Amino acid sequence: MEAFAAAGESNLVFIINELDKAAAGKGNGNPADVLLTLLDNLGFTDNYIECNIPTSGVYPIATANDKDAISAPLMSRFAVIELPDYTPLEKKIIFKRFALPKVLRRMGIREDECLVTDDGLDAVEDVFANTTGIRDLEQAAEHMAANALYQIEALGVTSVTFDSKKVWDLFE
Repeated sequence: MEAFAAAGESNLVFIINELDKAAAGKGNGNPADVLLTLLDNLGFTDNYIECNIPTSGVYPIATANDKDAISAPLMSRFAVIELPDYTPLEKKIIFKRFALPKVLRRMGIREDECLVTDDGLDAVEDVFANTTGIRDLEQAAEHMAANALYQIEALGVTSVTFDSKKVWDLFE
């Protein structure tokens, strides 16, 4: 906030990441109320860090996963641009080509030691169908790789193949 105040310029871009989580207002005070004050007034004094924050000429941009979690007064201050989530096919491609190989490299597992069948990929997509973004896909890859590493190290298998049944068993 000090850097924001020190800029002293107009036409600033202020990015608020995951506004839907800030709007929840856990703890003392409600961040959404503070944000409304910032957006509506010509300036805001932050008593905690003792600086005046000019808000004229500021262009706020916010991201959110769940716009229903944001209050109507706060939503009225923003123009909404909806970006669709990845398609099921895109999620499978991202998992197979990027998330799983990245995790395997990091864990020191060869790709031929941790295999996922086509129906296993379908199962991964089904398990995470209701999640947005790809963070959960990378966590799934980490979970699968850790399971494969355990089987290789502890059980002495040479490779682990995740089909649909193994994926569902792992994530249920």
